[in-house]
Amino acid sequence: MERFDNAAKHLHGRNAINSIEDLLIFCQKQGYITEYQEPFRTGKPGYSAKQFYAPYLIIFDDGTKWILFSTTSMKTDRIKGQQWDASNIKEIDKSILKCYLVYPDDVTDTARAEFVRQNEKYISHKEFSAIDQIISQEELYALIEEQATKDLSVGKMKDLQGRTYESRLAEILSAEQNIIKWKTNNITAVGLHYSTFLQVVETLKLTPQDTLSIYATADKKEIGLLPTRGNPKTDVLLKATTTSGVVTHTISCKKSSEDIVSVHQFSADACVAALNSPNQTLCELIYKFQELPTLTAFGIENGEALTRELKPHLKELSLWALGGIGGIGDPTTQWAEFILTYSSKTKTTSIHTVEEYYEKLLSANITGHFGTVFQWTYPSKQRGKNIQFKVKIL
Repeated sequence: MERFDNAAKHLHGRNAINSIEDLLIFCQKQGYITEYQEPFRTGKPGYSAKQFYAPYLIIFDDGTKWILFSTTSMKTDRIKGQQWDASNIKEIDKSILKCYLVYPDDVTDTARAEFVRQNEKYISHKEFSAIDQIISQEELYALIEEQATKDLSVGKMKDLQGRTYESRLAEILSAEQNIIKWKTNNITAVGLHYSTFLQVVETLKLTPQDTLSIYATADKKEIGLLPTRGNPKTDVLLKATTTSGVVTHTISCKKSSEDIVSVHQFSADACVAALNSPNQTLCELIYKFQELPTLTAFGIENGEALTRELKPHLKELSLWALGGIGGIGDPTTQWAEFILTYSSKTKTTSIHTVEEYYEKLLSANITGHFGTVFQWTYPSKQRGKNIQFKVKIL
């Protein structure tokens, strides 16, 4: 159990508030919110204009307003004060629709259970509350993203959320407060989505004692386009300066609320080139599937033949489809070494090497078409021009 003196408690609380601001800065940069005010103070007409306080007021593009409070422990006496402020602020400004009490992602399991238990009392209306929910940093981000993208079509929303997730991961891995907390083990530090940061650096086998600095980017200008001008498999490029020199890691990101997602879109030319097989029958069958990109049109006989001819190349095909391995592009920066998945449904993050991910698909008995782990189809409006692989998210 962490024990704080009064000065440490104050610093821990201030760091938690600052971590929310880091999240809001990112959301504003992505266009999810138009602005935020910090601190936010208001008062009733005829009284002090600064009587009631919330650490943050955020405003969305449609004018929707939320207020945010921060906490690091489930202290009911402290929350009573926040309830008082929240109740009065919402009464004064009817355009403030939501109030959230936010706790850090890296709290202990015991503390998280206390937050969840109290939140259940609020959302079930067992207890009256001007605070709508008690949520983690991760949950706050998800709610902001949901509000900001609610008017987009499903396709545009998923595309934007996927691209934004890549940028957010790069932000998390580069966050100065995360690196300080990791290297110093300072109990007053909070960080930005620190649990995700820790999960990734541990998987990458980086150690705090040997790592001097970390830089991560999702900028396609830095990662570069493939010679075909297409996007590489690397979504996040990480460079860690260590006592032994600079270490580079590449990560492919998949964020989805679905169980099955698209992992690769390619031409038959690209697939044949990546497999580099002298098997002419195999090559002809891949071209034929592109030409007739449905199982019915491709036919049972062709399907059995493709299954047979692909059998010696299943791992090779899979590593190329998942990580670009063996294809075109710079192996150091454009082939993905790791694949990171985030499920919007379960709010869980997983990261594995691309090869480990493939082995997990096999262990889970994931079966697709033609003996592969992938479902073979074609992307929208690309019938006869490209093939698309979909796979189950683990």
